[in-house]
Amino acid sequence: MNENLLKQCQEKLREELARTRASFVLDLKTNTNPVILALAELLENTAPSDWIDSINEKICPSQFPSYQRLVQLEAALCQIDIGQFGFCCDCEQEIEDALLMQDPATQRCTQCCPVTKIKEA
Repeated sequence: MNENLLKQCQEKLREELARTRASFVLDLKTNTNPVILALAELLENTAPSDWIDSINEKICPSQFPSYQRLVQLEAALCQIDIGQFGFCCDCEQEIEDALLMQDPATQRCTQCCPVTKIKEA
């Protein structure tokens, strides 16, 4: 992967992560469940890098789509840090540049992506 693409993807991921964090806290604050409201307050006083650990046991992830995206974005940034970004999690081949530009948090190449396989069938 070329350095320019990596930097572009990293910037897109960081920007979306900031927006997604804000959206997630807002989603929590509009919930009527006292446990969820307490979680929103906790997150506002917790470093964002510690959010996933604070959240995991306290919500139903399917109830908050922004949380699922938050996890994807955090994973992609972690992969950049360890030098694994841009490689398919199934076949370990490089993910196509076009897919990464469309969604830098993508985890699969065209051959392994379930959506692509459904379209081809």
